[in-house]
Amino acid sequence: MMRVDKNRAVVVLVVVLVAAVAGVDGRRHRGILVGARSEVKDVRTNREIQELGRFSVAEFNFQQQKQRIVKQSGGSEEEQRLLMFDEVVEAERQVVSGIKYYLKIQTTRSDSNRVQVYDAVVVVKPWLDHRQLVHFTPSSPSYSAN
Repeated sequence: MMRVDKNRAVVVLVVVLVAAVAGVDGRRHRGILVGARSEVKDVRTNREIQELGRFSVAEFNFQQQKQRIVKQSGGSEEEQRLLMFDEVVEAERQVVSGIKYYLKIQTTRSDSNRVQVYDAVVVVKPWLDHRQLVHFTPSSPSYSAN
């Protein structure tokens, strides 16, 4: 009977110690959520982020041209309505199965020199040397390109 009580006491002690250590560790990392978005600092001088913005605009232009070719043959007038990359003005990063970047990209329309801001989402898997444009749409009107 004494042996069973001693074993229970050891098990209870181990459980309490593990819970205490886990609680301390949890408090130390509070506020850091796995999978949460984090702001990228100094985006205007970050070469990797600017390159992802350049890639996003080029990929968007490519997809637009591909759609136009399917819809109509010829259309040289349509081909001139491309976006030109200016710069990434904001960026966030999120670790998923790779790294997902949320970008605000300032562009200029090639046919009108009108400045427009777009929201882009790019997923990068560096171990596969792969990047994919997932989303590219005009930014909300509340954002002004300065």
